[in-house]
Amino acid sequence: MIAPLAQNLPRRYPGLRPFDRTQSALFNGRSTDVQRLANLILRERLVVLFSKSGIGKTSLLQAGVAPELEKQGFAPILMRLNEPEKPIMDAVGSVLKSHTLTGGMDNSNSISDAPETLWELTKRLQFDLDGLPATPVLVFDQFEELFTLNHTEENRTRFLAELANLANESMPEGVRAMLLARLQNTNSPSNAGFMQWWESQPQLRVVLSIRSDFLHLLDEISPLIPGILHNRFQLKPLDRTQASEAIVNPANAEGPYASKPFAYSEEALNEMLDFLSGKLDATEKAEQRKEQQDLDLLAIKRFDEIESFNLQIICQRIEEEVIRRKEPENFTVPPDYYGGKHGLRRELQNFYHNQLESIPAILARRTGKNVDDPQSAVMTARRLIEDSLVTPAGRRCSMVDDILTTNYLVDSDFLDTLVESRLLRKEMRLDDFYFEISHDTLLPAIVESRDERRKAERADLERRTLEQRLAEEEKRREAVEKQLEETRVRRKLAHRVSFFALTTLVFSLALGVYFVYNFRASKREFAHSVEQELAQIERNVRLEIFEAAMPAYDSLLANPVKLAILARKAFKDVAFEKADALRFDSLNKAILHDQATGDSLFFLEDYAGALFAYRQATELLALYSSINYRMSNNLWRIDPLKIADKEKTLDLRIQNSLSTLISQFKIRQTEYETFSQANAWGQAQMRAKAMQKLLPAYPEDLDMLQEALSLEGQSPVDYVNVLMGQTKKALRY
Repeated sequence: MIAPLAQNLPRRYPGLRPFDRTQSALFNGRSTDVQRLANLILRERLVVLFSKSGIGKTSLLQAGVAPELEKQGFAPILMRLNEPEKPIMDAVGSVLKSHTLTGGMDNSNSISDAPETLWELTKRLQFDLDGLPATPVLVFDQFEELFTLNHTEENRTRFLAELANLANESMPEGVRAMLLARLQNTNSPSNAGFMQWWESQPQLRVVLSIRSDFLHLLDEISPLIPGILHNRFQLKPLDRTQASEAIVNPANAEGPYASKPFAYSEEALNEMLDFLSGKLDATEKAEQRKEQQDLDLLAIKRFDEIESFNLQIICQRIEEEVIRRKEPENFTVPPDYYGGKHGLRRELQNFYHNQLESIPAILARRTGKNVDDPQSAVMTARRLIEDSLVTPAGRRCSMVDDILTTNYLVDSDFLDTLVESRLLRKEMRLDDFYFEISHDTLLPAIVESRDERRKAERADLERRTLEQRLAEEEKRREAVEKQLEETRVRRKLAHRVSFFALTTLVFSLALGVYFVYNFRASKREFAHSVEQELAQIERNVRLEIFEAAMPAYDSLLANPVKLAILARKAFKDVAFEKADALRFDSLNKAILHDQATGDSLFFLEDYAGALFAYRQATELLALYSSINYRMSNNLWRIDPLKIADKEKTLDLRIQNSLSTLISQFKIRQTEYETFSQANAWGQAQMRAKAMQKLLPAYPEDLDMLQEALSLEGQSPVDYVNVLMGQTKKALRY
């Protein structure tokens, strides 16, 4: 636990949160990047900053570049386009007008009927630093949200046009037309100063910060802003020198922090850097060579790049330990303080589980209610993350909130709790919220946890099955022992009867009847136990626990006595029963395989392929249900509720895939119309091919697409073929 006096004091390492403007003194290791990016911004009107997720773009802008720009008389205005429910231009205008660096508004030379534009707004707003005029720098952080969130196409198009006017230093067409009309109207007063004000361009800089995997989206808008990628800056992972500064300097910084200044021993620092950069010792290299059998692959692997995400997790944990132990000022952290390299590795692995354990407390605080079963909440979160947000191949994927809430019986508060715990991130796309794992760094721990959990679940199932078999065997053993004991008793009685046969014939006959009765009762009991054994196997088949049912069938088939009892008493053919169960097992595996294939294709944005796979799974499920109905004779072979659950799950996936496919088709259709009107036939052909890839295979899905597109009797296939023909003709194929 953290000492009470330290709970509300700031930390030296922010952990997973980005550095903010107030933490500039703690932001270390990026001085060269700060200077290079700041100089590029000062020199160029438009700059694009890009990197992989989690490298530290936001921290660089907020804690590094912003202070440097302010020193040069530039006013950085950081913005996010993360409110799709609002018009983008209204949100941007609101941020600019209310920012602390906005000093006033120049309302001179105004025209009442002029169209409202970002171009004019940035000309009129006055920015200042310490009372001196400053040049604004419009910084759009996480710019990919313009494309990934549910902004309307109208809002997105208008914003890009406004941004293009600023980047290209061109007057908006509406303003230009208004000024021309004013010049032609002799009754409209104008002077040289008035026209000079309107013709001058706003003095500003624009910075777009975007993830590397979305950089292609900027290339797609290059027709609007031809030079959008000319001045780009790639933020790379920290090297060893930078990482050393990021580790050491915050630890010994003076200030009101929860921990007193401390340091790292040289051995500890080198060990941390080796671990974070992936540098292997001799033993680890030998193990990797043995495992990979590929020395070339090992040789090209880079060991000089360190991700801030991992560094912050480890350093934050070390600082919390310093706080917990109340270490004195200038305490030096040795390697055994964190458990050496194994401790560092364990810390990254434990981060995922530590965040899981924090979920009940966060959920209770969010809802104001106690969590009745904390472990159940943790296990639900674990299953949700590991089974729905990681592909079978171990890749990160996203999932719409409806599927998560339905499949795991949770509400939006529970999902938002996972976001607050930094395990998930939440994004709005196509009118729905999508959730995904917050960072790729968590994947190894999550995949390992998933595999261990599934292994434990299989072991638990096998253990319970074995315990059940052992219990049944114990019962049978007790029955046999009882029979043997009764036999011994009968033998003793038989001897006594023989001994006293001459004295009492009636007593001997009575004992004989008693023996026969007991013998028949024992046979009935044994036959009953065999019938119960078969009944348990049938229950496993009914619940689709085929992995337990098949070995049990084999056990019965290996015992001719039991088979004879079942054939005579229960009229059961065990071999026939097993063949039916095998057929159900094979169909069930095929259904699950098609469903998993559909999930993988959906995550890869192959919506038509995913829809086809889900439809195939649905057809197999219909066959599965039909066979179940035909084979039932007053008792279902497979529980109908199990089949109903599968039907519900597949129906949800089909609806989601079809809805997404239609939405994507409409987007490509709109883009095709835009590019074709602009005679950009190369781009138009790409959109037509994208629509062709989205065409579903099943007639009912084509009908739904046709209805959604309002094609007036023309099938989507013919519609796309017509578009392809137009592009080929225009390109003179």
